[in-house]
Amino acid sequence: MTGVRVVDLSQAHAGPAGTQILGDLGADVIKVESPIGELVRFDWVSRSGGHYMQALNRNKRDVVLDLWTKSGREAFCDLVRVSDVVLDNFRVGVMKKLGADYDSLKKLNPRIISASILGYGSSGPYSTYPSYDDLGQAMSGMASLCGEPGGKPMRSAAAIGDISAGILCTYGVVVALYERERTGQGRRVEVNLLDSCMALLDTMFQHYFSFGHLPPPQGSRHPVSPLLGYYKTRNGYIALGPCWPRICRVIDREWMIDDPRFREVGDRMKNKKEMEDLIEEALQEADSEDWIELLRAEDIAVSPVNTLDKVAEDPQVAHNGTILQMEHSVYGKVRAVACPIRMPGAVEGESSPPPMLGEHTDEVLRTILGYSDEKMDRLRQEQEENAEELQKHARKARA
Repeated sequence: MTGVRVVDLSQAHAGPAGTQILGDLGADVIKVESPIGELVRFDWVSRSGGHYMQALNRNKRDVVLDLWTKSGREAFCDLVRVSDVVLDNFRVGVMKKLGADYDSLKKLNPRIISASILGYGSSGPYSTYPSYDDLGQAMSGMASLCGEPGGKPMRSAAAIGDISAGILCTYGVVVALYERERTGQGRRVEVNLLDSCMALLDTMFQHYFSFGHLPPPQGSRHPVSPLLGYYKTRNGYIALGPCWPRICRVIDREWMIDDPRFREVGDRMKNKKEMEDLIEEALQEADSEDWIELLRAEDIAVSPVNTLDKVAEDPQVAHNGTILQMEHSVYGKVRAVACPIRMPGAVEGESSPPPMLGEHTDEVLRTILGYSDEKMDRLRQEQEENAEELQKHARKARA
């Protein structure tokens, strides 16, 4: 995506996750923050650079602009004129108040692509409500399907709504860029957390649409395919893929193959829990590492259920280069999970660490927009004059 410039107004998780992908793939992403930084710029406990910032903002340049000041809005508009994409994840109405909605932006640049990640949509009964990842998981039905049967609803450990919305938004941006090559015109792109979470539940909704009854919480075993799921061993857990009847030979339970309770697929579905409990009982006779070696020798799909420290040391992860090493000007050597999109043969440069607040303000405004010392001084002066008002709004937003 070399040659594509993105003005990133987003904050927290969903938007920055999407713009980081664009930056990883070569776009020039200019992150625009207020003088006091975005919502997760500082760790809530230590008040230092937060882990959200470190995880979601590499390969970006950072510019400080107070968009509620005349000079800040002017600088933003100047950036829009020379950019390809503006991406935000504000609540409905905020971009219009800023004079940064699509109708306003396309007057500055007819080729601009205006992308927004919303909570529930740009219109409708819930459009103005605040939303977060956990609420997207809850309202979409996702939380009702997590956890063990009979237990309380459970959120995913991953911010699945935010991440999926960020990824889907980048898809929309790329399609809009491709379309612009033919039409010469930009367009509006919208994604919301509710739709994104529902899209991830495609088979669950189809089950409901087809059979008319609600799928239960999924627990640690696959709801349809016998044997798929997580099993306790002597020292931990392993995950098994389809493996009947080979698993019976590996665990020395060959008698199960001809047992009438498990002989046919229908029998195994009917007696699924009983069969899986017998297999788990056998697996608890040895350690995970031993079972994995034996199961892989039989070409059975198996994996350890890792904790993050184990994943970080895994030889396949090291081979894939999934964990980046970057040198940060303040924090020294930092690690991060790399973009999973690979393009063999493409020229790949060094990843730049997440920027400090306003680290590239002078660089961007002077080199891209040709701002003079006088203009830079006026911008800073207006921001200082509005600092108290900005702090007041920030305290209200973070309360």
